[in-house]
Amino acid sequence: MDIFNQFWVPRKIYKPCGMFTEGHMILLLISVCVLTFLLIISIKITVEKIDILTKVFAVSLTFLEGIKIFFNFYWGYTKVNYWFPISFCSIFIYALWMSGFTNGYLKKLGDSFITGVTVVAGGAYLLFPSTSLTAYPIGHYLCIYSMLFHTLMIYMGVLYLRKKQINLNWKTFKKFIVIYLFFSVISIFINNITGSNLMMLSSPANIPVKLLHTLYGVNRWAYTGVVFLVYLFVPYWLTSFVVKQLSIRKKTS
Repeated sequence: MDIFNQFWVPRKIYKPCGMFTEGHMILLLISVCVLTFLLIISIKITVEKIDILTKVFAVSLTFLEGIKIFFNFYWGYTKVNYWFPISFCSIFIYALWMSGFTNGYLKKLGDSFITGVTVVAGGAYLLFPSTSLTAYPIGHYLCIYSMLFHTLMIYMGVLYLRKKQINLNWKTFKKFIVIYLFFSVISIFINNITGSNLMMLSSPANIPVKLLHTLYGVNRWAYTGVVFLVYLFVPYWLTSFVVKQLSIRKKTS
């Protein structure tokens, strides 16, 4: 089958998978099935085993991210956008290392990101995969890795929310602010030096939201400010709101 030839090809050899296409729906369905399976077998998982999983995923996803970087250099895609491991969702990898291998404040920073934003951020990508799927075919390593990565984001987020005693309150949000500001400031700095678009803070690229493209056309910095604030508030507070509502329903049922 032709799909087996797609795994390691450079850009523009095959038609990209794209968003809202049959290929996207296939990968989305597979991701949902994988997520459902993982959650079912993890119903009785303990906090100790979650801590082990955190370490395992930190190492394995770092390895897979390394393959992604190697792929880009192998085919000569050396622009910062293609390989530099900073996006909003890639903070997940750093958060896993902090949560799994450190103690004290750094561990709490990692916990705040995994608990507070990964479910919403991972879900948003699976529905709107605006990076790899818009450049590579369905059977490509980067498409498969991207969908797996964000599926695991949701999985770990759910485990942390269900099993760990981490309240999504103001104290946790302040810790999320710290880890988010660290990476977003680095991204803005690098973007202005190299002309890159880390965290999509410089331009909307393939984001399927017309308002953001319109705003970018009016004022680039206004666009950056809006996206910066969306990252800062929407995933965390949406997660917090849903968790609170579920808690209220559980108490009244």
